[in-house]
Amino acid sequence: MQNHLQFGQIQLIHNAVPVEILSELYTTLPKIGWSFGWNTPSNPHSRYWHYEIGHGGKKNVLDVSDKVRAHPLPIFAKYLDFFLQHLAPAGTKILRFYMNAHTYGTDGWPHTDTDRPGEQTCVLYLNHEWKPEWGGETVIFNKDKEIVASVLPKGNRILSFPADSLHAPRPLSKEFEGLRIVLVVKLAPADLSVAN
Repeated sequence: MQNHLQFGQIQLIHNAVPVEILSELYTTLPKIGWSFGWNTPSNPHSRYWHYEIGHGGKKNVLDVSDKVRAHPLPIFAKYLDFFLQHLAPAGTKILRFYMNAHTYGTDGWPHTDTDRPGEQTCVLYLNHEWKPEWGGETVIFNKDKEIVASVLPKGNRILSFPADSLHAPRPLSKEFEGLRIVLVVKLAPADLSVAN
């Protein structure tokens, strides 16, 4: 398999993760110790579920790969190694690695994952099935705040986009009774400047 992701591009990869890694992720999900109350600075009142793995904040410029590999649930190291070997551009460093989840009533909010150009956000969707009537799309906006991409959170897809792009998970329908789950990796070229 060749590297698929490119910095600065919006890309959607279907069947992104091998079945054995995906199955182990699904098996691990019930063991996640979710915490409720995470928010985005653009709207501190909108709360949702979060699980931290890499412990790198929004302004982090250091590689958190060692922290991910030290996590007590080994599937995250397996996913990271697959991601770096088969999807990420050569020389990539991992700035953030975490999971978010939304339920009906926990609205997403337009935000950016960084203020620095050159970084990339990669979202792996982790729901076994998804119906269009459930909503929950990830939308990406351009500089004029017009939607340029809208992606349903179907399982085993990766949506990759520039991390300084305004984006949001859309609200979920009350017909959806579970958790809309994503595993997010933020990456940057190895020569990312520490200025900023």
